Amino acid sequence: MRALPPGNILQNLYLKKRLKNYKDKRFLEVGSGNGLLSNVILESGLKGIGCDLNSGACENNKVLNANYIENNSYQVLNQDFMNFDESKKFDIIVSAFVIEHLEDFELAPFIGKMKRLLSENGKIILFVPSSMKYWGIEDVMAGHIKRYEFEDFNDFFELNNTHITGLTYPVSNILFSLSNFLVKKNESSKLDLSQKERTVYTGNRNVPFKTNFPAVFKLILNEFVLYPFHLLQLIFGKNKNSMVIYCELTL
Repeated sequence: MRALPPGNILQNLYLKKRLKNYKDKRFLEVGSGNGLLSNVILESGLKGIGCDLNSGACENNKVLNANYIENNSYQVLNQDFMNFDESKKFDIIVSAFVIEHLEDFELAPFIGKMKRLLSENGKIILFVPSSMKYWGIEDVMAGHIKRYEFEDFNDFFELNNTHITGLTYPVSNILFSLSNFLVKKNESSKLDLSQKERTVYTGNRNVPFKTNFPAVFKLILNEFVLYPFHLLQLIFGKNKNSMVIYCELTL
């Protein structure tokens, strides 16, 4: 497995911290992509399902999480979340970097679907790109509609905002210009795709030194080395320049 980007490692560290008391709970990851975040959740002792529109990403997910699939702890579905079977209920529904792709008329039904799939006392966890100050070529290429602000979650479709914080500050901010350069160099051709096609594409991106790093980079891109930056993101969790927002919501 290749090394993860520093932002992903910092997000994973935070999610692990929040999932400590959820062992053996059932989860659904909406927009599971290559299965990296599902893998973190599974390693935290939960069982569940990942669904995504990108068939290639789903196949990668199955390879990454093969052990969990074999022991019936995890299932990968290549389908539209809006068609998901509502007879199934989940303790945690995770959606990482999905809702920023949705127009206002799509967002309300999407959140409504999540609410109907949530078990009693269940929790919705959202990761979203934040701060419109940092709108850039990656947002356009990825088919984003917006970057979220903290206040957007004050009354989020009649859900209770129980916990919200900014993540990856200041690491993502420092790397912002380099990130835009790498996206422009490697993914400019994707700008010719429709907004929907770009959205599906983001489930399986491959940008050297942006989304993927050679395995040797694990020597420096790992949780131990980046732990001081995890402490920094905790300290600056309310900084409005944070480029990622983590939010927990309940009914």
